[in-house]
Amino acid sequence: MSAKPYQPELGQAMFGQPHQAFEVPEIMEAALASISSELDRVMWNIHQEPYDNPFSNSGNRFDCDEFKAHAYSWGDEDQEFNFAWKDLRISWYKYLGRGMSANQEVTPQMASDCLVACLNAVRNYEKSRP
Repeated sequence: MSAKPYQPELGQAMFGQPHQAFEVPEIMEAALASISSELDRVMWNIHQEPYDNPFSNSGNRFDCDEFKAHAYSWGDEDQEFNFAWKDLRISWYKYLGRGMSANQEVTPQMASDCLVACLNAVRNYEKSRP
């Protein structure tokens, strides 16, 4: 499997945050969507109100020991990533699924390992709340 180099869309190239070198495969996009969904569920259970999910264009962020998810930044500073896990960095343009790029080739095994680790982290976050 060989990762494709990432080519940003025109708006992203002109006005967006910096992008990474490689395209993000669909399996990784699906893993991130699952993490996002689980984060919504957990935050609803904790706060009993809708959550400004950082995988959307909310301006919010979620940081835990296992991973970091930061919504697209509309500020002037360069945003290094929108999602970080271990040494993997993924960026997107405005919201998850649009203009996604990674700093390295994402293999199916890496996507699977990331999904399991991050879902466990979100569930542990839920368990740690009173």
